[in-house]
Amino acid sequence: SFRLATVGTGTLALPFAAEKGGLLLNAVGLGLIGLWNYYSAKCLLRCLDNLPQIDEVKDGRRGGEGNCSMTEMEQQPLYGTMESSSGINEELRNDSYAEIRSLPPPPDGTTTYGVVAWYASGPRGLMALDMLMIMLFFGILIAYEVAMQSFINDTPLTTGSSRVDLLIPSVIVALLSCAPDLGFLSKFSGMGLLAVVLSFVVIALQGFQENGFSGFRDAFDLNLWPASLSEASSWFGVVVFGYGVAPFVFNFRESMTNPHQVDLAVQIGLFLVYVGYIIMSNGIRVLFSPSHIFDGDVLQAMPNNWISLIVRLFMTFMVSVTAPLIVLPCGELIEGKLGIDNTQHSLHKRIFVRLAVCVICTLFSEFLGSGFVEVVSFIGCFCVSIVGFVLPPLFCIQLSNQSENSLIIDSAFLCDVGVLILGITTTAITSSLTFHDLFASTDVEKGM
Repeated sequence: SFRLATVGTGTLALPFAAEKGGLLLNAVGLGLIGLWNYYSAKCLLRCLDNLPQIDEVKDGRRGGEGNCSMTEMEQQPLYGTMESSSGINEELRNDSYAEIRSLPPPPDGTTTYGVVAWYASGPRGLMALDMLMIMLFFGILIAYEVAMQSFINDTPLTTGSSRVDLLIPSVIVALLSCAPDLGFLSKFSGMGLLAVVLSFVVIALQGFQENGFSGFRDAFDLNLWPASLSEASSWFGVVVFGYGVAPFVFNFRESMTNPHQVDLAVQIGLFLVYVGYIIMSNGIRVLFSPSHIFDGDVLQAMPNNWISLIVRLFMTFMVSVTAPLIVLPCGELIEGKLGIDNTQHSLHKRIFVRLAVCVICTLFSEFLGSGFVEVVSFIGCFCVSIVGFVLPPLFCIQLSNQSENSLIIDSAFLCDVGVLILGITTTAITSSLTFHDLFASTDVEKGM
């Protein structure tokens, strides 16, 4: 539900990505980012093969990721076979991970991704991963609130004050987040995708009504490449945010009847996402090229009529009822760091944490103003890129180095090193540039 919600909202920035990145880079780059996500997902699944079968790993759940069950860890490798690319067998593998086996088990309730971080980097690795996930959740919530403010500002129902337009949906999110059980909200995630599809259908019809096929006839006159490294970074952040498969691959795996088919499922899913994103980005951008430039979310291209009003209100409603699904895992991660248990006696403390998360996000949203696409770009370049592109190959390298076969340098190890260097370099450059753009847009909004 969480991933459906974030993907649906992220698609609203895809035409902006095509505008900044250019048609050719966007078409090729969407495919390359999809392959990168696939490789990172494979890295995380390979990490499970590198973990020992440890009885002490308990079944539990925390945050927005999947959890690791004791049955899986005890009975069989979680992915693939026991053999690596260097051809070691099960007996040699069991002898090779004495160093990993010597580590104490991770805390109860640690997610599967957290278990990998624990045995790869120790307690500090788990702490770093949890902090990055908390930052990711905060970033997504801020993007949600900025988006809702933008939706309301463009309707006749606006109060005339951007601060009040932000406060009303934020209060709704906070109140819903206080519910002891948020399971009733999970069904709205699918409706959120329906709202996004409806938005793009209305926008496409509006584009054909305004321009017909003239935009497609003149498509080669549009920019094919980004005009600057800053625009390329904005494109990268939006696309990475839109994919974001790797950090949640364990969720997909654990929700499957046959978990060993996760590799094929990821391939099919990424291909379908690629086709859909090409249509939503390049298709909409070309369609509106004679009459509109996308410098914000796609809803800016909607006409000012009753259909547009319904779509904007529907999007505002869907975002406000799905945002608590992000507040919950974020709050649980923070509660774990504060030592707050999951008992009824600590319910008031958990509610206080959730309210604190909502208040902090609202304050940041007020400071940033209506910069939805800039927020999404920075989150994608920093949080999603680190969790999805940097940590997976890093954990693979660390786990392989802890075995007795660490001196064996094969093609998989060299690929992991190369992808790690690429991830660190790309994340550092794009994060710095999108961070600058984020606050530059804030200054423009506030007239500073």
